Amino acid sequence: MQTGVERFAEDFHQKLLKINFKQRYSPYPKQRLFHGSVAPFNFLGGAAGPGKTACGIVEHMVSCNEFSPDVAPHVHTLMLRRTQPMLESTLLTRFQELVPRELYKSLSGSGRRTVTWLNGATTVFGSMQHEHDAWSYQGQWRKIFYDELCEFTFAQWNATAAWNRCPVDPYCTKDGAGNPIGVGAPWVRKVFVEHRPCDEMDEDQRRAYNAADYAYFPCTYLDNPIYARDPSFLRNLESYPKAIREAMQFGVWDVVGGYFYGAFDEAENVCAPAECVPQPWHRRWISGDWGFEHWAALYWHFMDDFGVVRTYKERLVKHHDPEMLAEMIIRESLDEDGRMPSFVSFPFSHDAFADQTTKSYGANPNSVAMRMGRILREFPLPMPMNAGSDKIGREQTMYNMLRRRVTVGKTAEGAPIQRANWIISSECPRLIECIKMAPRDDVHKEKIAGFLGDDPLQGAGYGIYHILGSPAKMRHEDQVRLQIEAAPSERERHFIRLAETERRSRKNAVRPYWEL
Repeated sequence: MQTGVERFAEDFHQKLLKINFKQRYSPYPKQRLFHGSVAPFNFLGGAAGPGKTACGIVEHMVSCNEFSPDVAPHVHTLMLRRTQPMLESTLLTRFQELVPRELYKSLSGSGRRTVTWLNGATTVFGSMQHEHDAWSYQGQWRKIFYDELCEFTFAQWNATAAWNRCPVDPYCTKDGAGNPIGVGAPWVRKVFVEHRPCDEMDEDQRRAYNAADYAYFPCTYLDNPIYARDPSFLRNLESYPKAIREAMQFGVWDVVGGYFYGAFDEAENVCAPAECVPQPWHRRWISGDWGFEHWAALYWHFMDDFGVVRTYKERLVKHHDPEMLAEMIIRESLDEDGRMPSFVSFPFSHDAFADQTTKSYGANPNSVAMRMGRILREFPLPMPMNAGSDKIGREQTMYNMLRRRVTVGKTAEGAPIQRANWIISSECPRLIECIKMAPRDDVHKEKIAGFLGDDPLQGAGYGIYHILGSPAKMRHEDQVRLQIEAAPSERERHFIRLAETERRSRKNAVRPYWEL
């Protein structure tokens, strides 16, 4: 006699047969191994194209529908992408393409979306851009799936460990899929591919690590017979640089890993332009790399209230003589209201200070930097300063600033909210591209190998190397303005203005000589 669970599982199986679900998803050998694994942690991946996302979606669909309606409401699974746009464009889109509407009751919510299956079990689709976001997923998850696991940090993977449990089933898993590219690739490689503890584990975690718990199912693009014969897909793969191409085609872990590998985390180090707007009291500076036949790369930076350095503007030009370049800098430095804010410094590439005839670096009055300075100082903008030639020091500073985290607050649960020490606006695409592709020198591994088009890296690097002081304090006038803007009613705004008027009158009152 069948149990309730067996009857429901059989009914769901019949539904799959009736709609001929095999036309939508029929697992390839590596996917089949993933579905059949009994390890608590599983990673399907390596290359692009073997159906990793679809495999994860079907695994959660089947897992949720193994339970009868009387216990299924206690069964929940979680599927994650690093950022919300990625979630919308990949996991959610693929789910709606793959799973017929008649197999679930509803798909509800905005941002974080919840699928309620026919038996009452649920699957939540969410994003985890920052490490403290993990705290918003406390609960009980029978299965947790990280799509593109190498885009997540070890802290994000580890944070959900306490909630990977189910009250009606002791068998729970935490899984991932992805390519060997991203900030998390080093730790994923160690724990799943090399089967050894990763650097991020503490001593207790290292002792508790059991290689048998971590199952790895390597894939190449050939594991998907459709894509393996698709000329368009193959042509797109061939368009990547060699290292990335080999990683995407064959899941090769050794070849991907430039200088900033493990430090640059696009979800943390890149922000929307609206998050990169300097305020009047913020400390600002400009930096740049001189070029005429190759790019002159200019960057604008500021330091926010927490000490986070934000690079908010990028301009690359060719065939600008020093005077033209200075005029362009003046135009681009103006605020939206046409006013010139204060800039504290302008570190510029050392070759701009050379005598162009002798190539010496004396105080040549006709050097590129001096010609620019004569125009800039009229506005006033700082004179270019020689940024020096400490290439290794500059590159190590950039690496550390990308990797380092700054505490900017706390969550309601008391967990620290952290941001990267260096954040770049998405309006600086050439700099972001350079950081991703910067190769490590094969001989001198502590520095970046020279490569064509590295001007943005040099131009921004001079500014990061010459960070100036600590965050500037907000002026009292700006504090009052923000209080007025944040006040919920005109009445409260009125009282803030009255208090400020009284404060100013007291400050400006003539004091008796005996109080002086």
